[in-house]
Amino acid sequence: MSGEPAMEFFERLYERTRGTRLGLCVGLDPAPARLPAWAHRHPDPALAFLRWIIEATAEVAAAYKPNLAFYLALGPSGLETLRAVRAAIPPEIPVILDGKFGDIGWTAEAYAQFAFEVLRADAVTLNPFLGPETLRPFRSREGRGIFLLIRTSNPGAEAVQELPVQGEAFYLALARRVLSWPGGEGVGFVVGATVPHALAALRRLAPDRWFLIPGIGPQGGDPATAVALAGPPALIAASREILEAPDPGAAARSLLERMQEAAGGQGRPSAAAARALARWLFETGCIRFGEFLLKSGQRSPIYLDLRRLVTFPRTLEAVANLYAALLEGLVFDRLAALPYAALPIGTAVALQTGRPLIYPRKEAKAYGTAQRIEGDFHPGETVVVLDDVLTTGASKREAIQILEEAGLRVTDIVVLVDREQGGREELEAAGYRVHAVITLTDLLETLAAEGWISPETRDRVRAELAGGAR
Repeated sequence: MSGEPAMEFFERLYERTRGTRLGLCVGLDPAPARLPAWAHRHPDPALAFLRWIIEATAEVAAAYKPNLAFYLALGPSGLETLRAVRAAIPPEIPVILDGKFGDIGWTAEAYAQFAFEVLRADAVTLNPFLGPETLRPFRSREGRGIFLLIRTSNPGAEAVQELPVQGEAFYLALARRVLSWPGGEGVGFVVGATVPHALAALRRLAPDRWFLIPGIGPQGGDPATAVALAGPPALIAASREILEAPDPGAAARSLLERMQEAAGGQGRPSAAAARALARWLFETGCIRFGEFLLKSGQRSPIYLDLRRLVTFPRTLEAVANLYAALLEGLVFDRLAALPYAALPIGTAVALQTGRPLIYPRKEAKAYGTAQRIEGDFHPGETVVVLDDVLTTGASKREAIQILEEAGLRVTDIVVLVDREQGGREELEAAGYRVHAVITLTDLLETLAAEGWISPETRDRVRAELAGGAR
């Protein structure tokens, strides 16, 4: 077994991920019913199998995560198997003991002694329900790490972790409180890949905190989407997706490649985020196919009704994070959302980014101040215009005129979907920069690739738009 780590746990993760702060955490969870037949020919089948997994994945694993429950289920010999598995892990690869410990006083001290002194783990998962004193015995071990359960991946977590607390979900209130705890600056968060809205919200709250992200594969979470929304620093935890693969090494390498590809679009939504967006819009009924008359007067075989997002708050929150990613590279003083579909979107983006929001009215008030712009602003400030869909540039130009007449400066326009029907060219010819989370072409391609629409529907919609678009 290795000796004490030469550096702090999260520094070791940084080294292990080659400075990208994005890595694969391989779960080492022996379930006897799922072990291959050849493993049962060995005196300790679980140990033989997990040694094989370690050898196959050591080149790409940033960390290993044995789940204590699976070893306890093996009976009296389970802890010896766990110690042997720990000894088989190369000393340069950190080990996270997934015990979800959480207790106080001598009991917490005993758990910490088992994890760090008996098993020689480098980090643990903890349940923060009992408060900051739960952390003390674990934080007192120099160089060790902690991941606190903040928003878990199981379906039933919503019943507790989404409860409202002073105007926000419990998991967010908990995370905010943890950030203020003594020693909390060295604590990572466990956040499930199955809750993209939580990944996005927690990353906005804690941009530099390491996330341990379980829930991919059989649980339904998509690793690329998780990376796109949470970004580094993060560990994607994979267990069955690797353990049950015919070639665990190839499965691990493929998973890491998908993660790195998703992280490649720094400052802009990635292909994985676009895929997630397509799914959200389809599942919420924001995309409809048929025969529609658009505001521009054009007829269309597809209609994007993003006003529906107001009834799906978690999807709205995740969509706002995609806007926020596009806004990161822009210089501006305020956001300006266009009525009506972009008003709830703009509000969500303002809450995500902390940037002030105004909006131009469609008509001047006939009472009170009779103003055309709602919200506080100062002439000379720069605003970014937010809208839902870009078809033609007419409605954007009308709203921009109101803003500019009030002395505001508009240089950038950010939309969720560019229908590619002349709006971008019109606005850019007028001197404005246009940024879109996704184009209609990419949206259709993604819907077809994921099986949400048929290739025939995709081709028909594209042909009709191309034939009568402009």
